[in-house]
Amino acid sequence: MKKIYYLLMICCVAFFASCKPNVPEEPKPEEENPDPPQPYVPLTEWERADSAYTIADWTVPSVTALKLAIFKCSQDSSEANKEAMRQKIKELVPKTEPYNMVATFNGDPKTRMGFCWFTNDSVFDGEVQIIAKENATEADFDAGDVLTVPAQTTRTKKGIRYTGICAYLATHTSLAKTLRIKYISHKATATGLNPGTAYSWRCGYAGHWSSIAHFRTEDASQGEFSFIYMTDSHIMNQVYIDDARRCAKAAVKTVPEARFCVFPGDFVEDGTIANSEWEWERWFEEALNPVIMQMPLAPTDGNHDDSPNINYTLHFNTDNEFNYSITNKPQFEGIVYNFVYGNALFLVFSMQDFWRDAYSYANKTSVYLTDHVSYWFRKTVTENPDTKYRISLAHFNLFSGSDHSTDEEPPLFRACMLPTMKACEIDVALQGHDHTYEVIGPVNPDNCTPILDAISDRVEGEGGTEKNMTGYEGGTYRTDDGTLYFIGATCGRKRYGPHTRARMEADYEPDPAKLTKGKHNVNNYFDLFTGMFGQPGKPSFTKITVKDDCIEFNSYTADDDEGNATLYNTMKVVRTKPHTVPTMN
Repeated sequence: MKKIYYLLMICCVAFFASCKPNVPEEPKPEEENPDPPQPYVPLTEWERADSAYTIADWTVPSVTALKLAIFKCSQDSSEANKEAMRQKIKELVPKTEPYNMVATFNGDPKTRMGFCWFTNDSVFDGEVQIIAKENATEADFDAGDVLTVPAQTTRTKKGIRYTGICAYLATHTSLAKTLRIKYISHKATATGLNPGTAYSWRCGYAGHWSSIAHFRTEDASQGEFSFIYMTDSHIMNQVYIDDARRCAKAAVKTVPEARFCVFPGDFVEDGTIANSEWEWERWFEEALNPVIMQMPLAPTDGNHDDSPNINYTLHFNTDNEFNYSITNKPQFEGIVYNFVYGNALFLVFSMQDFWRDAYSYANKTSVYLTDHVSYWFRKTVTENPDTKYRISLAHFNLFSGSDHSTDEEPPLFRACMLPTMKACEIDVALQGHDHTYEVIGPVNPDNCTPILDAISDRVEGEGGTEKNMTGYEGGTYRTDDGTLYFIGATCGRKRYGPHTRARMEADYEPDPAKLTKGKHNVNNYFDLFTGMFGQPGKPSFTKITVKDDCIEFNSYTADDDEGNATLYNTMKVVRTKPHTVPTMN
């Protein structure tokens, strides 16, 4: 019986198993069902170029120019764009070559000259070659009597932010915003040059030389001379580059006899720790290249140049004695220095670091300005008592008539620096920052009023317009008892409009306790604008000629890519009293 029972149980189990519902089988994991192999898609021509050409083999500027062309192809693969990219490949420069070259005043312009340039990382070799010939060729350098000056180098160990917050580069290339690039900064200073001599120079090392640039030393007994004033290029994109280059080209064509160019700051748009070295690169390689290949530069920094990456320090080689003399040093080297040219003393300085020692907006005080900059002014003037004219150059304004007139800093700057301008009897203060054409003064430094009996020969026309708010043109301005303040608009694209009398009066705040950003403390401010006061609407530059009997200003707008220019305003500064020597504070 037991055998029959077990047999029946086995049969039942088999029966019920055969009645199990038909449950679908669980799908296999995705990795067990790979997609079918995709067909091979070859890289595009620009994708291949993007990976094939890097700064491991080519200079940074030439690689970036290619990157811009590659990105354009990726957006529009027209044959024209591809051909433009191919041309950039042909123009690639080997990584061993120098770039961003510039000559700057560093000491006596009769016998000394400073030089600076960049190379890719690891290219430590470098020297300047100088030959006493106006338009020397490579053959002249190879065969002539060449002065060779070895360079001292600085390696940017961490690398400098290249794209940074530059919107143009971020949106026109595939370069990361955080990209850092290491460079070698080369600096050399030539001494023992001959006065009144035309020189040609190049930088690099054997087999790896830059283009040939030019300068002329000051004459032993310098007579009349001209120089170029340009400011505030604010390089940020190709439009700004093109405007500044157009202005530089017009300046060189209009003033071929210019001995040097002064540039009071805001070379680039983007400062801060995330600034863009590309903007600096394009200033040297493209925007101001027509000028810096023909003459030395006298620069100082602007607020937009401010960055802990010390781009300014790395790019210029000017005298740095001021920095050695104080404890709380400026951020950059060589932004406060002087030189004598002909019968003019030039005092190049910066107010950018007014906060580095004790300061107060409320009390309008700055130890940096009153103790250090002021002392330097007085010491410099005392050491050079015999020049007929004293000309200062700074980015920030003591007086201005557009958007920066109501910033927080000018009341502090005026309180600290007007006593110095008076004691040192500065004839002309060349300023930047305000991007409008402004002839101001001469200003009585004691009460901030115009010295009207020191003005003659003005032409008065219709005022109240964007082009000329006052209606005045021309004029002769005598600076025996006050300083003429001058802003020559901008060589670039960033332009401000002149403020009206009504706006200046509305912005006036006489109560020091209520004086804040958006207000100013100059009573009857509009009356200080005694000459041309307007917006030229085009890139602008000024030819300044120092003569024995006057300083002549001829300001121009740059009209086209051919270097043509139109005269915008002309005026003169005269001095009839001899300078005195200030007391030291």
